[in-house]
Amino acid sequence: MKHVNKIEAVTERDIDLLLLEELNVSESFCRWLSERTSMPGATIDSFGAWHSISDASLGQSDLVMVVESDNKTFALLIENKIDAPAMPAQGKRYSERGKLGIQDGRWDWFATCMVAPQLFLDSSNDASVYDINISYESISKWMENHCGDKARGSWKCYLIKEAIEQNRRGYVLKPDEKVTAFWHAYWQAAERHYSELEMEEPDKKGAHSDWIYFYPEPLPKGVCILHRLKDGYVDLKIDGAADQLDQLAEQVSEHDVTVVKAGNSAAIRATVISIDKFQPYEHQAEQAVSGMQAASRLLKIGRNLKVDK
Repeated sequence: MKHVNKIEAVTERDIDLLLLEELNVSESFCRWLSERTSMPGATIDSFGAWHSISDASLGQSDLVMVVESDNKTFALLIENKIDAPAMPAQGKRYSERGKLGIQDGRWDWFATCMVAPQLFLDSSNDASVYDINISYESISKWMENHCGDKARGSWKCYLIKEAIEQNRRGYVLKPDEKVTAFWHAYWQAAERHYSELEMEEPDKKGAHSDWIYFYPEPLPKGVCILHRLKDGYVDLKIDGAADQLDQLAEQVSEHDVTVVKAGNSAAIRATVISIDKFQPYEHQAEQAVSGMQAASRLLKIGRNLKVDK
């Protein structure tokens, strides 16, 4: 039995509960997490965490850590991922729930955080939407070095490393026929009428495939266009430009667009009509084409954009 894995598969809930325990019993772990944010205050007076905190309109946070420090309440809203793709606008809703918590008086300050295997953080565009990213690898290292009970710490490290290995093996896509049909029809229309967007022919798509990315050759590295179907946005996303919003806004002031922060990135955004990817393309062709038109318009803007690197 020594060569048989002790658990068939690690779920995100397994890691949720592992972190929940540590966040409720270990001040040093809470301090370690807090130090990776710009949390005000030098001391921790009290701490705790809650699992699966939901809002009727803004969805669910996997974990919410709350720390009392220097008579202020700080919250860290944590999204935990092993390998499943993010839900549409998930990071944005985390931020909105944090702002709502301030309005409701539950905390004075907050940050959003994604915890995931490093490979997921490196390959996911969604990770940059969160204020901070913390890898499973760094959590495992902390557990190994700081868990008072060595046997218990080793077990937790084992579970985390199993989750990392699952991510390395890759997410198994469950194709959705309706979504796949919509994407393919969208691609055919883009090829016919907006070939400058250079949309790649899509493979089979799952139920969460809601963002269509374009990487046309004229755009520099780190810049792309994405049509966020359900959200009703088309963004020209510029990696690492979150500190250049005013400069970008000045450059696009003559266009009917807005400039917004997206994690560490900036997005020049055009608002379009929302699309339901589960419905047939032909019922939403006009909305889809309006998205392609906006993408083509953003491509022209992107060609002449000046960004500090």
